[in-house]
Amino acid sequence: MQKAYANIEDFYAENEERRRSGEADYGVWWTAPGQSWPKWRVSYIQKTGEVYAVQLNGGQVKLLGIVPPDDAPIYYQTLDRILIGWSGVIQEPGSLDWIQARLKS
Repeated sequence: MQKAYANIEDFYAENEERRRSGEADYGVWWTAPGQSWPKWRVSYIQKTGEVYAVQLNGGQVKLLGIVPPDDAPIYYQTLDRILIGWSGVIQEPGSLDWIQARLKS
């Protein structure tokens, strides 16, 4: 499902709901396969259910998957269960692959 955008502004401009939504962040030290730099921030958008990664310092955005938000006040509980253990792999080489594998299962 991975779709790419040139930058965060292009990503938000495609769907204004993204810009107006709350987000839950999952850290800023993710890496793409075979790279140690750039680092990526991974976030979850409440209104759209999208999980995305954005390169730090204004780079590319990758849409990683969609997880429908929970109806509970903590809208990212389901995603937390899917990504359980993320803080232990965030700095591993190619850690974005780990997220994508978890989102597919």
